[in-house]
Amino acid sequence: MTSLPVTGSAGSSTSTLTLSSPDAFLASVPHMLGFACDDSVVLVGLGPDAGGPSSIVRLTQRFDTPPLSMTLPEVADLARSAAEPMSRSGSTEVIVAVFGSTRPASGAELPSAPLVDQLIESLDDAGLGVRDALYTDGISRWSYGCQDPSCCPPQGRVIPDEVRTHVAAEFAVTGAAMAPSREALVAELAPADPQTLAQVSDLVAARSALVPGARSGRRFEAWRDAAITDVDRITTGQPSSPDEVAGALVGLRDVRVRDTALWDLGRAPGPKPAAADGLAALVRSAPAGDVAPAATALAIVHWLGGDGARANVALDRALADNPEYSLGLMVRTALSSGLPPQSWSNAMSGLSRDTCRYGEDRPAPAPAPSARPAPRITSSPGLAG
Repeated sequence: MTSLPVTGSAGSSTSTLTLSSPDAFLASVPHMLGFACDDSVVLVGLGPDAGGPSSIVRLTQRFDTPPLSMTLPEVADLARSAAEPMSRSGSTEVIVAVFGSTRPASGAELPSAPLVDQLIESLDDAGLGVRDALYTDGISRWSYGCQDPSCCPPQGRVIPDEVRTHVAAEFAVTGAAMAPSREALVAELAPADPQTLAQVSDLVAARSALVPGARSGRRFEAWRDAAITDVDRITTGQPSSPDEVAGALVGLRDVRVRDTALWDLGRAPGPKPAAADGLAALVRSAPAGDVAPAATALAIVHWLGGDGARANVALDRALADNPEYSLGLMVRTALSSGLPPQSWSNAMSGLSRDTCRYGEDRPAPAPAPSARPAPRITSSPGLAG
């Protein structure tokens, strides 16, 4: 029996869905990913649950089913690459699931069998057990290892509709919304219409002209405070004018504004629907060159909420806009390595808001002028530039 924690983009807490059969597991995978996973290979890493005898999901990983033209050495490399994040995630067991559209002939080799063999070997080399390896054509399921016809007949076993309905209902209760495809997730962040983009671009240019030229001093810190307020309005679901949207986009260019906004967002655990909706609106309306900061912040919000699929889509938008955006690259590495959202929370817990806002503790009031002012040395740590 596998006990899986379920989190959704619209929920405010984590609930638990108990999956006690291969049918329920296969029905749950698209909901865990956030989209229908046709022609996909999915690895679900499981680890011990400190609160009981069941296992919990540590990492869910998906990639496109490789083409038949891929050579065996290439398949082996792919399998090793897939096993590494599973090992780093703290998983002790893995379930492998292949989703396809081909119905295998009775008794014939299952699709992607060489890849599954390599995955099992690579996972074993990494010290991980394989609880099961399954294939489904969307209607029935087969096992790559079980030869017992009473549970895994060669013609496949139909996944009951009532199981799919029950699993879908359980995920719906948590607020988890499944998209029909990954392309649908990409479409959620598609650029706005040309008229809106042109309007925001003009406002961004106007707002940029208001940024103080001197990157220090009271005027510049007051500008940062105003920009943080603009971002806060966007991420808390308050009505925002196009000018405030532009102010938030310009503000997120600044590491201190961005890091302070991320610190504020990270205070409450779990999904943050208002922040996700607001940042997604920023990403859609951002002109070229200003997408990366908003899209990376959105990726972090989705990551914290357990929505890895949307987090990766947001990162794709960020790094397409600026391939060298260092915070985006850092978050991409974390996600690719299978690090849990708690790793971000732990990192942020070591920083005070003043450190994010000022690069140090809040500066003391300036002393009265003297004939010989003492030199002041400051440091400016940030999450990433």
